[in-house]
Parts: sequence; structure tokens; C-alpha cells
Amino acid sequence: MSTNQIAERFGAVAMTLEMPFKDNDDLPDAETGWSPARSMQLGRDCLAVLAEMIEAL
Repeated sequence: MSTNQIAERFGAVAMTLEMPFKDNDDLPDAETGWSPARSMQLGRDCLAVLAEMIEAL
């Protein structure tokens, strides 16, 4: 995991995003599993948190 190295080297905000989805091709979970819509929402939520805290950094 190079999050700290990237942040230090470039003086930037860095984070590791681990996909919290448990489904896969062999065992899909339509209700709570991976989907394009849920992926986009996760991206929006992560960026919203970064936007809220960026001024404090």
C-alpha cells in the first residue's frame, strides 16, 4: 500500500479505496452487490467527503 508514500512525495491527499462488495460472477447479489450505479454512488460519496475536508488540510 503506497498511500502514505504518494501523499508525502506529491504533497497531495491520497487514499486507498477498497471495494466493499462481496458478490462475484459466481455468486452475484443483486440487492447489495456490485453494480455500476452503486459504484458511481461510492465514488460520489468519497469525493464529497474529500471536498468537505480539503480546506482543513
